[in-house]
Amino acid sequence: MGFWNKTSREIRGNLLLCSFVIAGLLGSFGPVFAQSDPVPNSSRYGEPSSGTISGKKEGTGDPPLTVDQAVRIALEKNPNILSYQKTWVGTKDLEKTALAPADPLIQWEYGGGEQGNAQNVITNGLGAPTGVQSVGLPYPNGSNWAIVQSFLFPGKALYGYKVNKDNTKIAYETYRVQRVQLRNQTELSCYQWLLSQETLRLNRELQTWLLRVLEITKAKLSVGSVQILDVVNARVALSQARLDRLTAKFQLEVAQKQLNMLLGFPVERSTKVESLPDPSPIPYTMADLEGRAIQNRPDLLSTRATVDLNRHQLTLAKLGFMPDYQLTGSEGGESCYGFSGLNCWYVGVQINVPVFAPIKQNLQYDSQKEMLRAADWQYQWQAAQVRLAVDNLYAQVELAYRQYRMNSDEILPQSRLAFELALTGYENQKNDFLYLISAVQAYRQAQYNRYQSLIAYYQALSNLEAAVGSPLPIDNRPGKS
Repeated sequence: MGFWNKTSREIRGNLLLCSFVIAGLLGSFGPVFAQSDPVPNSSRYGEPSSGTISGKKEGTGDPPLTVDQAVRIALEKNPNILSYQKTWVGTKDLEKTALAPADPLIQWEYGGGEQGNAQNVITNGLGAPTGVQSVGLPYPNGSNWAIVQSFLFPGKALYGYKVNKDNTKIAYETYRVQRVQLRNQTELSCYQWLLSQETLRLNRELQTWLLRVLEITKAKLSVGSVQILDVVNARVALSQARLDRLTAKFQLEVAQKQLNMLLGFPVERSTKVESLPDPSPIPYTMADLEGRAIQNRPDLLSTRATVDLNRHQLTLAKLGFMPDYQLTGSEGGESCYGFSGLNCWYVGVQINVPVFAPIKQNLQYDSQKEMLRAADWQYQWQAAQVRLAVDNLYAQVELAYRQYRMNSDEILPQSRLAFELALTGYENQKNDFLYLISAVQAYRQAQYNRYQSLIAYYQALSNLEAAVGSPLPIDNRPGKS
């Protein structure tokens, strides 16, 4: 505390001294930064060098992907999304089947026989007639054919087509739901990969600082200006940083495998993601996004299509009271019974009257009315949930942006200044070891909080886009479409 009680001239003098000392320290850090891994004996932990990820050197293989490129690859190669796409295409092929007429029934028959309209007189032995006996006359062999064409009552086929079209709409919106979810999952996986990579980078940087602190503490111990406990504490802090490195490395590998799975790549592929730009304020109002969500969100559109489907099925239930009909026609000798040797033809209309409609059709109609009401209530409830989700996520985007600006513009510069002053003061015996370690940890945490708030902003923005149902172009994200 005595250092901060000096006069302003002394403080300015110490700050000038700090700048020269820091320059000298950074110069002494040069050999440390030049090492591939600043942590001695890192091979004991199975760690790659500072320029490697999962044992592969950076800069080799494919170039890093932007988040937008990763999303496009996922939408093109992900097996799950391709499955929903093919389901939609297959459903679309069935749209017009309801308009196709029924197949005609064609019959052909061949046969022969006799006619029973002739009579023989039966006599006794004396030749006197005793009765009459019917005798069949020969009937020539012949054939006949008949055709029957069924037709629905006018309007039934049209509403059947509308029902099929509604099913196609539902399948398409379900496919879009999966696209929105896959986009959101891919973006979140990219952001998690970036956060894990930054955590690993900050850990390497922290170990570099702690290694330098350990060297300074050993030097001061040799001249008796510190206790052995400070050296032990420095080693403990360095070992804890190494332990944290193992966790960070594992998190990076998990994030990379998750991203590869979504992109349809081999799980062990070394996939990298480009860094993110600084965020910009969201240029949309909450009311605008609510309206866009109601118009674009695919799961809500699917529910609306379900309402239309139930409405058309209700109309079909009404048309169930109407009779269907058939046109029939036949021709041939076998059709002309009683007229030997003649060919006859017939035409006619057959009407199928729904006699049991009060028993069957009324119940179907009442059931369909209830289904329509249920679908309409479900749509209203889901629309209210969509608005609430958009409002909450919009607030999260605003909060994340303000947190990032505060961490980046205020907390991080102040923490860096405190770290530099603590390091210089410790080397010049102006403060103790615990004060220096606290400053190092605070500066590292400020760096992490700054990047975490950056990732939190993009995660909240991705979740907001999923709630709206479509991407939100922003100036600092070119190519977002």
